[in-house]
Amino acid sequence: MTDQEVWDVAIVGAGIIGLACAFELGRRGHKVVLIEREQPGRQASRVAAGLLGTSTLPVGDDDAIFPLKLDSLRRFPQFIAKVESIGRRSAGYRMDGTLWVARTAEEDSQLEALHRERLERGLRSQKIEASQIFQVEPELPNGLISAVLVDEDVQVDPRRLLTALERAIGYIRVSLRTERTAVGGEYDDAAGAWRVFLRSPDPNDEQETLEARAVLVTAGPWCDQIVDAGVDQESPLAPSGVGPVKGQLLRLRGPRIIDRVVRTNSVSLAQRRDGELIVASTKEPEAGWDLTPTDQAREELLTEASSLIPRIREVEIEEHSVGLRPAVADHMPIVGSAGQPGLWIATGHYQHGILLAPATAHWLAEAMETGETPELLAPYSTERLGQPRMNTEAAS
Repeated sequence: MTDQEVWDVAIVGAGIIGLACAFELGRRGHKVVLIEREQPGRQASRVAAGLLGTSTLPVGDDDAIFPLKLDSLRRFPQFIAKVESIGRRSAGYRMDGTLWVARTAEEDSQLEALHRERLERGLRSQKIEASQIFQVEPELPNGLISAVLVDEDVQVDPRRLLTALERAIGYIRVSLRTERTAVGGEYDDAAGAWRVFLRSPDPNDEQETLEARAVLVTAGPWCDQIVDAGVDQESPLAPSGVGPVKGQLLRLRGPRIIDRVVRTNSVSLAQRRDGELIVASTKEPEAGWDLTPTDQAREELLTEASSLIPRIREVEIEEHSVGLRPAVADHMPIVGSAGQPGLWIATGHYQHGILLAPATAHWLAEAMETGETPELLAPYSTERLGQPRMNTEAAS
């Protein structure tokens, strides 16, 4: 090792997971450097809807990650309070709940199952008859069969949250290195630290090296560029690797239409205080790395949304956003030790990155400090996929 500065933790990837982990580790007194190939939060985190809750349709789809979702949802108020206090910016956090609605007999059956499941888990759930739906959300049309109100759900504005987090980590002296791509690393047994190799966008620049006792990879679907899972990555959802799932979302702007999140099994609507109306979102696992917004997706989203709010087609479309969610085949995150000394990974949060950020940051920090895997993280170990390894080719 050289006599250059040695960091406690180098975090690779400044999306919501990387920022949240940097914030948690920095608050705990660790000397952290956060590395980002562009600017913080410019990928899936910026495109996310920010609708946070534990319920999904069909019921049972997310059973494997329900405990982590519930833990993280309950951590959110304190997480937001700390971020807003230190970052001195609002994150757009609201506790208005979610109204799930049924348009068909099949959807009604799904809502009944959702209602029962929540009650069995000791969570609040209110079944609303068709004649009462308009009292909750007056803009919803006649003809809806039923609804379920989940008042424990919350929402956050991901873009505001990312800004608040970026400011907050600056105040706790986390070092942010942007326009740098981590391309690999090598572990020095004698020094007990990693050399992490960085490249800038300028091909004429020399490769940089920084040293850290631990490396945490939070680079979303790009993790395979730093950590080689040893699997075929040709498929967007390789059997044991992280890949991208394209998602498209519309941002509209207009007068106040809804007060809380409105959801079906195929579309979600939410309106910010400033009038921004979110219509979310597609799931396109076969699209690979494509970031092109499509007319087909826009029309599908508007058709679904207008079945709930007919006049939504009169509202101006301000932005058609596209992002790549990081996912593995079982749609469970990968959080924990990556099987090499001081190498950690947190990715694969799929469509729950914003929701799972507080719990991921808290429990991963616990694991890194104690060397023990918290019980809540055990199902998300890399062991279920085979041990990843750091890409060392860049060292040559």
